[in-house]
Amino acid sequence: MIALPKGYLKFAGWTLLIGGAMGVTGQLLHIGDTPATLEEIPGFLSTAVNTHVLLAWASILILMGMPGIYMRQGEGLKKWGWIGFPLLFMGMILEIFHGPFQILGYPIIYDHVKDAETLKVVNNQINNLMVDQYPLTLVVLIPIIPGILLGLLLLGIATIKARIFPKWLGILTLVVLVILIGGIAVPTINVFPAIHVVFALFGGILAFGKGEAATFEARAAA
Repeated sequence: MIALPKGYLKFAGWTLLIGGAMGVTGQLLHIGDTPATLEEIPGFLSTAVNTHVLLAWASILILMGMPGIYMRQGEGLKKWGWIGFPLLFMGMILEIFHGPFQILGYPIIYDHVKDAETLKVVNNQINNLMVDQYPLTLVVLIPIIPGILLGLLLLGIATIKARIFPKWLGILTLVVLVILIGGIAVPTINVFPAIHVVFALFGGILAFGKGEAATFEARAAA
């Protein structure tokens, strides 16, 4: 039996719930990755910086609380179920990396853009990430989508089979997986808020679950 500090699962639940809510908000407010015109740059920078500060903290809180999802249902997880944790962790933490670039780099980069031709060059470099010149960038970019998709797949199936969290939550996780795959095929649709909804729901159950977390921790400490 895993010995957990008293109140850890509640703490994990709250970080997931708050981080998930922040993530949904940030993703709904998220705009394109580049401004279309010179006139748009000031408003674009304000929105991009503020949104990615919100999303960065959302991801940090989610990563802090994510172990609670697996520890809570650890008794019912097979070995393959635990694999979902490192996959999701890898996908989520690598996804954060572009945030500091927009928070810290965009104000510096776009401050030097004074004409439409320069804007076009800068936007092209940002959109294509210059992977042809710096191919190691792909080591960070490529694992993001597989990590999140495979992590959600294993989490959804494991949650259904473990029977610790409600079965509908496992099913919803798989539904979100299908939505994400559809969103990749239709990139004009923003489906990423759905990921944060899943984490917020897991967090809500951990935070408000009628003493279940406390009971589990007491058994684990015994």
